[in-house]
Amino acid sequence: MDVIMRAIARFLYSDITSMKKNQPKLLYLLRKNPSQQRSKATVEAILDAGARLLLSIGYDKASTNKVAEKAGISIGSLYEYFPGKEAIFAEIRRREDQRYIGLVLAEPEPGTFRDTLRLHISTYMKLVLSNIELHAALVRDVPQFATSDADSSLLADWLARSDEHLSSNGIKLRPLCESDIAIELTTRVLRSTINDYALHAPERLGQSVIADQLLEMLERYLLP
Repeated sequence: MDVIMRAIARFLYSDITSMKKNQPKLLYLLRKNPSQQRSKATVEAILDAGARLLLSIGYDKASTNKVAEKAGISIGSLYEYFPGKEAIFAEIRRREDQRYIGLVLAEPEPGTFRDTLRLHISTYMKLVLSNIELHAALVRDVPQFATSDADSSLLADWLARSDEHLSSNGIKLRPLCESDIAIELTTRVLRSTINDYALHAPERLGQSVIADQLLEMLERYLLP
């Protein structure tokens, strides 16, 4: 099933070179990862406060001072881990992406390729619908490049596991279909389609016809 997993990892954490040259990537990264229980709790409080402010007053009005106040910590403690509000919201989005991967891995391995496609579609929809207001705000306000370099170690592990699965199961795509490009495109279509519904027609995501038609479209593209 990890034929699509490899593309998901590449899509989530791919190096977007042209953007890297022009964007201050460090602005969107944690200064350091928390290691102690107390520091982890501080970071979690910051992220929780940031998410609540994003929903209540929006990205533009949110500030590090407001996040620190909402989290019940000093502004100095916030800056110990985050260089600015951009990094706070980028980290929230990164964790949502990682949660999607975790949810997929927690499910039993599908028996067919169609079941694999359906699992990815349904899991991403469930993730989005679990807090659609937050998801839409993150997609709208946090640039994709801000999360592209995160968790490189997770990516390496992911690709190794995917390659092993592809080899052992002998998964074949349709002739003349370059697997890496095809699966990456499939992943982009899956995520961007659902994200677009989250932004512009969230009520449609609860309709099974959306998942069914998306499944049929991707299956027709990928399989012989």
